[in-house]
Amino acid sequence: MSIRLRLAVVFAIASAIVYGLGSWLFVSELASSQQGTIDSQLAAQLAKAGHYLPRPGSAAPTTGGAPVPGEYVVQLIDPGGRVRGGSADAGAAPLLSPSELRQARLGRVLRTSSVEGERERLLAAPLKNHPGWVAVADVSLEALDSTLSHVIRELLIAGGVLVVGAGVGAYGLARAALSPVERMRREVAGLSERDAATGVRVPHTRDEIAALATTMNLLLSRLQGALARQRALVADASHELRTPFAVLRGELELAGRPGRSRDELAAAVVRAGEEAARLTRLTDQLLFLARSDEDRVPARLERADIGQLLARCVDHAATRARAAGLGCQVDAPPGLAARVDPDRVGEAVDNLVDNALRFAPSGTSITISARAVGQDLTVEVSDSGPGFPEQFLPHAFERFARPDSSRARRDGGAGLGLAIVSAIAHAHGGRAEARNRPGGGALVALVLPGAVDRSPSGHTGTATCATTSRSRAEER
Repeated sequence: MSIRLRLAVVFAIASAIVYGLGSWLFVSELASSQQGTIDSQLAAQLAKAGHYLPRPGSAAPTTGGAPVPGEYVVQLIDPGGRVRGGSADAGAAPLLSPSELRQARLGRVLRTSSVEGERERLLAAPLKNHPGWVAVADVSLEALDSTLSHVIRELLIAGGVLVVGAGVGAYGLARAALSPVERMRREVAGLSERDAATGVRVPHTRDEIAALATTMNLLLSRLQGALARQRALVADASHELRTPFAVLRGELELAGRPGRSRDELAAAVVRAGEEAARLTRLTDQLLFLARSDEDRVPARLERADIGQLLARCVDHAATRARAAGLGCQVDAPPGLAARVDPDRVGEAVDNLVDNALRFAPSGTSITISARAVGQDLTVEVSDSGPGFPEQFLPHAFERFARPDSSRARRDGGAGLGLAIVSAIAHAHGGRAEARNRPGGGALVALVLPGAVDRSPSGHTGTATCATTSRSRAEER
């Protein structure tokens, strides 16, 4: 059942309930008011009942036929239970039963009875100044019942028209109100994943429908962006994987040619091993990022001495730093400890150091610093190189993001290092930031909120050298 039809049915049912309750109250008030008027008239007839007292020596009144509907019948009953006076159509038979007659001699009796399918209203009370006598006033309620029946019939007809009109009106209003939603549905259904422009028309009503269209456009824009990034990721990954596969194939083809010397075969095997290692590194990086997207890279937090952690990272890069004529120093306050995942944070710092080694000019120094800002830990890696291009900074932590379109291996790797750094920061509930130093050079920082551990501890850990370094940043 459509929303429009459901709204129409609900609105019709609600209208019927409200109208029925109102009609019932109206009919009840009308019946009560009319019956109160009738009771007042009965009381007035009893007050004048003394006029119907028989004269001494006269006989009991005779019936004058059936009373006219709406006319009041008055009887006077003596202590013996005989009708001794009354209106012309009072009849000779008492209108009260013996038990009601005994009750009426003691006080008022008011009842509604049905005689041959016709309702009557009766009021009886002791006759004033005549002990043992009872005055009775009775009237047919046929006129009242006829009026109420007529009113109820008219209310039912009007109610039916009202309910039908309410349902039809609600359906029309719902259709008019939901027509923009149906239009948006058709527009969204007609969109393709290859459409360059995505979105639906936003009505100028400034209401909830317009807000829905705006939100839907934002969602479609995000989906289109995610789809574009996914396509770019597949294209970039294919591009990065194609080169080592091509080199491997070439080396194997050359190695398979006859007449190759042992040294040539050994060199081919070494080059093939290098390309296999590059493939392994790329797949490991992509797997890590895929797991981070699914929040499957939890940080294993433990208390670590940050100075010693950063010193190990310097040891990992010492050989390359000496070969490039660079210095590498740690700037961290003694005793700075934090609850972090040492392996992950070390991996992130290794990536940043390798990135800085690639671009820092010979004779300069790379600085790895750490400081506590309240309970937050900030780790920064800075160099004196050319820095990041300004247009690249907003995209520095995107996957396969590079400051230029070059894919030459001498200019860097796949462009996944900073993306891994950002994923590690997010795994700690923090963030990664990249900016250029005012005096020149690049600076990348990890901000880990609430990581600083100020609790006293006699054991801060011992420095250990990692046997292998993890993924390297290859962004700039």
